[in-house]
Amino acid sequence: MKNSPGARRSRDLKKRHTPANERVANRRSFSHLFWTGLGIGLLCVFSLQALLAVGRLSATSDEPIHLVAGYSYWQTRDFRINPEHPPLAKLIAALPLLIINPTLDTSSEYWKTASQSKLGFNFLYSNNADRLLFWGRLPMIALAALGGLITFLWARDLFGAVAGAFAAAIYSFCPNLLAHGMLITTDVPVGTFTILTLYLFWRQGDRPTWRNSLTTGLSLGAAMASKYSGALLPILVTGLVCIRGFRQTNRKEAYSAEIRGLIVMAAASLLIIELAYLFTASPLLYFDNSAAVNRNHNPSYQSYLLGELKPGGWWYYLLVAFAFKATLPVLILLLLASVHSISSLRTYRWNDTILLSAIIFYVVAYSAEADNLGVRYLLPVFPLIYVWVSRIVPGYWNHSLGRVVLITLCGWQMWAAVSSFPNYIPYFNELAGGPTRGPELLDDSNVDWGQGLKQAAAYVKERKIKDVVLSPFSEFDNPDYYGLTVPVIPPGSLVSTKPMPGTYIISAHNIAWMKTVDPAWRGYQPVDRIGGMWVYRF
Repeated sequence: MKNSPGARRSRDLKKRHTPANERVANRRSFSHLFWTGLGIGLLCVFSLQALLAVGRLSATSDEPIHLVAGYSYWQTRDFRINPEHPPLAKLIAALPLLIINPTLDTSSEYWKTASQSKLGFNFLYSNNADRLLFWGRLPMIALAALGGLITFLWARDLFGAVAGAFAAAIYSFCPNLLAHGMLITTDVPVGTFTILTLYLFWRQGDRPTWRNSLTTGLSLGAAMASKYSGALLPILVTGLVCIRGFRQTNRKEAYSAEIRGLIVMAAASLLIIELAYLFTASPLLYFDNSAAVNRNHNPSYQSYLLGELKPGGWWYYLLVAFAFKATLPVLILLLLASVHSISSLRTYRWNDTILLSAIIFYVVAYSAEADNLGVRYLLPVFPLIYVWVSRIVPGYWNHSLGRVVLITLCGWQMWAAVSSFPNYIPYFNELAGGPTRGPELLDDSNVDWGQGLKQAAAYVKERKIKDVVLSPFSEFDNPDYYGLTVPVIPPGSLVSTKPMPGTYIISAHNIAWMKTVDPAWRGYQPVDRIGGMWVYRF
């Protein structure tokens, strides 16, 4: 009886429930809870950084347009404003405004002619601009934090709780995600719904069910309804579905299930698109507007890179922008993760296929199609990269030297964000030479987007400067609103002639172009820098 199977099982159970085994289990449980709590805490820090920064920044170029568009959709069910972007992100941003109830003049000529820049300007500054911006930016911060949460969950599910916390730290202290995650724009929302869709797709496992296909489809529709580049996501998901079906033993049965899943996802996506248009228009409006955007694309637009202007831009623009704008810790992590991936090709898994396929697909697609206007077009790729590079964490964390490497990179990433606060937009890494070299390399939303007028006004007031001349990012910036009542001149009037005596505060975007077309400006040295604006004294 002592050696019977029942007796042996009883002895095995007793061994497994010894105090030592229970202590190990308790330590593992505590460790999991600790790292999970740390990851969530770091995402709270991300939100706090953004909240502390929003009140210090004036409106960026696109925010008044997106905010008035979203509010007008709620109030009028009319989608004439800003048709070049689908409505969901704008609706979400404008949701708090339904409580504030600001004035929107739909009898104005700007509304009748859909002059979105002028309508947005009048809407924002005829109301309390700071209040509208604060409440409109809050939902964007929440969406950005949601993207961080999905990044954390996916890395944790793949590589463990320590890796999840590490991915959350890299996300939470990314200057680019902080820069754009607080703005009323479409780049971060589409990125959040993209990683959510791919995470839900990964959680389907080898076979889709109608339930998990439904949730994946709803998220897919949200990505598509946030930005027209979200329409790339169905192409990627369909490709991944084909690969997943091919991996199965019974491919006929697998593809049958995959087709049913795709149908459910497509139906759910169309439902969200219809919801984004508040059930007032056919989903065909989405595809009509998307086609119109492509038709109206200007291939001769002058793009700027490395001190050169070129019609149509460069296919490698986003790769160069990423190399300069991503933090050096992330670039190092990419190198380490690539080495790790190559060394483990024999154990290549479905997880790697999803993440790498998505990263490569988006980099290629955006490089081929996106305007050369900023690294923000690549923001949907950032969270995917952070999940993928977390693959090295389990191996490194188990060795003292590896642990030092991870902690150092994490601390470096934190410093990149903390030292940039609140001026995240003009961030450039050490490889690029930092923000002071930004205009020599890139322009537009990489260096300045009109967000620094508040700081410029405070700078002038604090130093009691009287002879100020301002050259802002856009003609729709409003320095008067922030107490900066000074002469405003376009950058063209500063070219080919030496400026008159005075203190010139000039957008770094304008500096980039002026240095390119007028060699004299390459010899002028700024005396100070205010976020994305440079100060010259003549």
